[in-house]
Amino acid sequence: MSEAKKAKQEYILEAAKLYGLGKVEIDLLKSHLDGSMPNEFIERKTKFLFRLYDIYNSKNYNDKIDTDENGIINLNDYAFEFSKRRLYRSKIGRTWVVSSNLEAFLITEKPGKSSDIKSKFLELSDMNNFLLPQIGKQMGLDTTVFYRGEYKRESGSISTFHLTKNFLKSGETLIQGNSIVNDNSDKRRVKFENLLEATDKYVKKYYKKNKLPDEELEKAREEIRRGLIKQTIFNKMVFNEYESNQKWGLIVGTDKKLKLAPLYSYDYCAGVEMTKKGNHRVIDKKKEDIESFMLKFGKEEWFKSWIRNFVIPLDYEKAVNDMERITSITLSDDEKEYYKFLINKMHSKVAVVHNLNYDEKLVDEYKKEKLGNKLGKIKGSVSKRIVKVKRHFNQEDSDPRR
Repeated sequence: MSEAKKAKQEYILEAAKLYGLGKVEIDLLKSHLDGSMPNEFIERKTKFLFRLYDIYNSKNYNDKIDTDENGIINLNDYAFEFSKRRLYRSKIGRTWVVSSNLEAFLITEKPGKSSDIKSKFLELSDMNNFLLPQIGKQMGLDTTVFYRGEYKRESGSISTFHLTKNFLKSGETLIQGNSIVNDNSDKRRVKFENLLEATDKYVKKYYKKNKLPDEELEKAREEIRRGLIKQTIFNKMVFNEYESNQKWGLIVGTDKKLKLAPLYSYDYCAGVEMTKKGNHRVIDKKKEDIESFMLKFGKEEWFKSWIRNFVIPLDYEKAVNDMERITSITLSDDEKEYYKFLINKMHSKVAVVHNLNYDEKLVDEYKKEKLGNKLGKIKGSVSKRIVKVKRHFNQEDSDPRR
């Protein structure tokens, strides 16, 4: 059964918000639409919104943005407007697109030579946006999914970019983590205990200020705390080299409640190195390895249950297949082998801690034994499989796919 269409006034006002008009302009537009204060100027100024409505209201309307047979979203095939919403000091995207079915899509730049990613990692960073959301989904996390996008301008030039549907519903806003946690972005270590403490204080202060029920406060505190811990384990699982406070956030809902934003930044994962210092979340002042994080939070039953039900069953091949089915993006053999090596390496560490029942002494003994075996093999030859994996990063910059 098709969804009932929105009335003209409802549609135009919602489109105006998505487009990024200010409150004064929206109030004038509302007065014009309800007839209380007709304003030809505001109608002319927002004529593109009325154009989108005419398309939306047409008899044979079907304008759901989707990928073509090549896995690309070609914006020339749809009715849309580039939003005037500004992304102040943001690294999450370049601009917004508002379609005639009132969907907002964020356009993000493909990693380029002008970015802060080392050139030999640009192609891998590009692929992260397509594969890693599927890893996150298997871990029970809310993740944004990216697609490849194209737009052919009147001049004939073609812009290529990444495109993801807005995870914010109408009336919701995003507060980035660096607005919540007062942390020096130049430091290599992001103290996770401080992050949890500062976020918890922010949530408590916010709920008290907005006079929300105590039970809702406690629910939000617990869900946000657990979500941040889960996202950190994900970061470790996928070798995130930039666990910055710019890369997570809280969502303010229309009901004023807070919730953790989904994972939306994958550029620096899979060991992608930066031209500047990266940030890593640490506990106990310096520990950043995944085993230490698991031992830290493994005392909590919910954590053990989550690891057992969502992380241990992680299936890399399924993630690759899901990526291909959803985005039509395919990995090269070398890329598949590289990601498989990374994910399986971290997955095995998680499995060890879990199977040793989070016993710190047993885990330390196991790590020492592994280190001894590793040191004993240093003089030997490196396995052919790892040589093949690392060859992915030794390609010449002239590779036509870069």
